[in-house]
Amino acid sequence: MLKRISFVIFSFLITTLSLSAESSNGDDGHWVKEAVQDGFTIYLRKKANTSILPLRIEGVINAPVDYIMENLRKVDGSEDWTPDLLQKVTLKDVNPRIAITFSLTDMPWPIYDRRLILHNELKLDKDRKLLFVVSKSMPFPGAPVPERTIEAFVGYSSIGFRPVSKDKTYIELTAFIDPRGSIPHWVINFYQKSWPIKFLRALENRSQTHRVKLRPGLKPMLQELLQIMQWDKTSFDRLVDGRP
Repeated sequence: MLKRISFVIFSFLITTLSLSAESSNGDDGHWVKEAVQDGFTIYLRKKANTSILPLRIEGVINAPVDYIMENLRKVDGSEDWTPDLLQKVTLKDVNPRIAITFSLTDMPWPIYDRRLILHNELKLDKDRKLLFVVSKSMPFPGAPVPERTIEAFVGYSSIGFRPVSKDKTYIELTAFIDPRGSIPHWVINFYQKSWPIKFLRALENRSQTHRVKLRPGLKPMLQELLQIMQWDKTSFDRLVDGRP
């Protein structure tokens, strides 16, 4: 039961994508390497001013960066590949780079399901040469409030990525989420080391099997990243001629 609860909590991460832990207010902790698992390096933020330890994981997945970007941005079909995700809808599509979403995640009985309302935005960190999908919890009048649910809180979390080749992508995932309610913090901290790897493998598989074109509004940001990296953007023919 505890393992099931802990893994479900991590399902929130597909929509909890915000700035890195270094930017959290009042956090005087530091990253400490915890383990290497399945090719990924796991870090925990020690001495952080929170009972739920922030987590970061770094590694390379076998999927093209533009397919990853579009699968993360695409709301329709999220339930097909995100573990325990019952529903995800767009509350407001601001522009191709910004969207406000509602999601509902299944929790094992008798724990209430968790809902999230998030502001999601794609940003380019030119200094680190990373594209970040960033999010934060926000109020949204009129958002669904299903019965027997609890609204989780996203302090920060992020997915940063850059291509290392046409078919491989470096991923840096940072997460802090409080599911609220009665789930003990020690349960979250105990199991959190393995959650992100399962999520990233699911993202990898989705991006391999669903070769979706990157929407035009996101192409300039990827092209700018490739230029900063001194890559020939024509290496990604899909950005030029629209091929899948």
